[in-house]
Amino acid sequence: MADAASKDDKTEKEDGQQLELITGRQTAAILMLLFDDDEAAKILERLEPQEAELLGEAMFSVADVDAIQIDGSLDRFLQLTRNQTMLAYKSDEKVGRVFRQALGTPRAETMMNRFAPKRPTNIAELLKWVEVKDLAELVENEPPQIAAVLISFMTPEAAAEMLQLVEPALQEELIYRVATLGPVSAHALAQIHALLESNGPSAEEIAPPMEIGGLMDSASIINGLPKQASQAILKGVAKRDRKIAKQIEDEMFVFADLMNLSKKDIGTVVRKVDSAILVPALRGASSELKAKIFEAMSQRAAETIQDEMDESPPQPMEAVISAQKGVIAIAKLMIDNGEISMSTGGADYV
Repeated sequence: MADAASKDDKTEKEDGQQLELITGRQTAAILMLLFDDDEAAKILERLEPQEAELLGEAMFSVADVDAIQIDGSLDRFLQLTRNQTMLAYKSDEKVGRVFRQALGTPRAETMMNRFAPKRPTNIAELLKWVEVKDLAELVENEPPQIAAVLISFMTPEAAAEMLQLVEPALQEELIYRVATLGPVSAHALAQIHALLESNGPSAEEIAPPMEIGGLMDSASIINGLPKQASQAILKGVAKRDRKIAKQIEDEMFVFADLMNLSKKDIGTVVRKVDSAILVPALRGASSELKAKIFEAMSQRAAETIQDEMDESPPQPMEAVISAQKGVIAIAKLMIDNGEISMSTGGADYV
């Protein structure tokens, strides 16, 4: 009996060692190969391009797995999914309802634009599968207004990469167009869809008119560009419309960007900020930013600010945003005067 138990333990240990060799990606690949074609295809169409490519490679790599490894992959899948909940189901709708009820629709939409992921659309999904160099060629051959709409559906990182492949004059034109985009008709959206897919849907099938682009999108794209390119674009936009250029520049530096300052520079900024502004501003800050700001202060000053935050009544969101803008204004002035420096993405503030 003892020999049998020892043999079983040894077998279990060997099986466990074999299973450790199977990665999570290979586990997913094994499951995909166990599904029938239609089921596997439905899963694959929900993946991002890079995910689909990696999964495809893994599916080839697991062609010779044995029965023990297959059983282990199924066990691993069940273990990983056992504690999953439905909390994420339609969470975007729940967040939207709560924020609109609390802040009113205009203010809620403005704030959610800063943190909520953009809802995927047919156009956004199609863009993920197109090479950046091909998008640059497409943009160069389309009217600027159509190209600007197209860019608005791209991620800021992809848009910044694509802009560097087109002529400087077109960069400036497109950034300005993105910043000043208004409602886009269903017909225009269908046109763009057709550019990306030969059998694009009709205007009635694509979507109702929608708001895309805007100052924040332009700022996000510029932040992903090298310093020289971003400065050249802003100068070009300023010649066309100084107000728009200033608004874009304002959006390029938001309160959360203070995280990009060194501890020393954050300390320099907060010493210039009155507590009446800093206290409400910190109410809307992330826990990481609060911690970094408190670390840059003396212990006594940090405790004083924390006490004021604890004792002060809840603040309207409008007051919080206004206070944060006050802190940003001070930081930007110090950047302009060369007292501090900051880098965000590709654009350097010095």
